[in-house]
Amino acid sequence: MEAMVRMMRMEVYGLVKEEITLRQFILLMILFIIGTSILLSPASLAASADNDAWISALVAMGAGLVIIVLFWIISQQFPERNLVDISELVLGKWLGKAVSLLFSYFALISAASVLWTVGNFLVTQIIVRTPALVIHFLVMFAVVYGIQLGIETICRTAEIFFPYIVTLLSIIYLFSIPSVEIKQIQPLLDSSFKQISEGAAFDISVSVLPLIVLLMVFPKYVSEKKRMLPKILLGYVCAYFFIVAITFITTTVLGVRVTANQSYPTYVIAKSLNIEGLIQRAEVIIAVSWILTIFFKLSMYFYASVTVLAQTIGLTSYRSITIPMGLITIALSLIIYPSTIYANDWNETTWLWFSLTFGFVYPLLLSVIGRLRGKSISSNNS
Repeated sequence: MEAMVRMMRMEVYGLVKEEITLRQFILLMILFIIGTSILLSPASLAASADNDAWISALVAMGAGLVIIVLFWIISQQFPERNLVDISELVLGKWLGKAVSLLFSYFALISAASVLWTVGNFLVTQIIVRTPALVIHFLVMFAVVYGIQLGIETICRTAEIFFPYIVTLLSIIYLFSIPSVEIKQIQPLLDSSFKQISEGAAFDISVSVLPLIVLLMVFPKYVSEKKRMLPKILLGYVCAYFFIVAITFITTTVLGVRVTANQSYPTYVIAKSLNIEGLIQRAEVIIAVSWILTIFFKLSMYFYASVTVLAQTIGLTSYRSITIPMGLITIALSLIIYPSTIYANDWNETTWLWFSLTFGFVYPLLLSVIGRLRGKSISSNNS
C-alpha cells in the first residue's frame, strides 16, 4: 500500500519516466504533420505554384526528408536527452537556458496561432454565432487536461483515433475522384522553379519544421530503439501523401484559381459532396477529422512549451504550470492575429523565417557544435 502511495506521489510530481512505443510516436507524428495542413496547404500551394501545386507538395515532401534525417542525427548524438538537455550540454548552462526559453516562446506562439486557426475556422464556417473566446477556451481545456494526464495518454489517444481519422479523410478523397478534371491543372510544369520552391518552402514551414517540438519526446521516452529511422521515414511519407493527395484533388476539382482564393478549399469540396443521396453534409466529416488532428498538433506545441519552460527554470513537474500557461495561450490566441488578412500575410512572410530558425538552424547548430565539442561532451557524460 505504501509503495502505491509513493508511486502516485511520484506521478503527481512528474518523477516517473513516461514511456511510449515507437508505433505510438509515429502515429502522433503523422497526425501532427496532417494537422492544419489538410485544410490550409492546398490554398497556399495553389497561390504559389498555380497548376503545379501538387508538384510543389511533392518537392516539399522530398526536402522534408532531409529535415527528418537531421532530427534523427541529433537524436542519435544525444539518445537519452531532450532539447533542453542538449542545449545546456552543447551551449553551456546559461546560454543553453536562454535558448531553451526562446524555444519555449516559439512553441507557445505556435500553439496560440494554431488555436486561433481552429477558432477562426469554426466561427467562419460552422458555428458562426459562437464567440471565438468560447471555442478557444473549450479546445484549450481539452488540451490542458490531456497534458495534465501525460504524454503517454496523448499518444494512446492518438492510437485510438488514428483509424477513424484516416477513414474519414479517405471518404473525402475517394468520393471526390469522379469530379477530378485533369485539364484544370494543365499545362503541367508551367510554373517556374521559383514558384514551385516558394510553395514548397511555405508548406515545409507548416508541416515539417515544427516537428522539432517532438524532440522533447523522441527518443528519450520511446521504448523501442531498433530500426527506428526506416519506420519514421515511412510514417512521414504516409503523412505527406495526404497533403499531396488533397492538393491534387482540390486543384483538379475546384480549379487552381478557386483553390487559391479559398481559405479552406478542402472544406469547400466536402460541402459539395452528395453521392446519390448516400452521403450528404460531408463537410462535417472533414471538420471532425481536422479538429481531431489539430488537437494533437496543438497538444504537442503546448506540451513542448510547458515542459521546456518547467525544465529550464528547474520545476519538479511541468503539470504545475499547465493551467496558467493554458490561460496565456488563450489570451495570445485572441490577439495574435487582428484579422485573417494579417494572419495570411504573417504566415507567408514572418512565419517562414520564424519556423526556419527554430526548426532547422537551431537543431543544425546543436548538431554541428555538438560534434565539434564531442570530446568535452563525452567527458561530461562519463
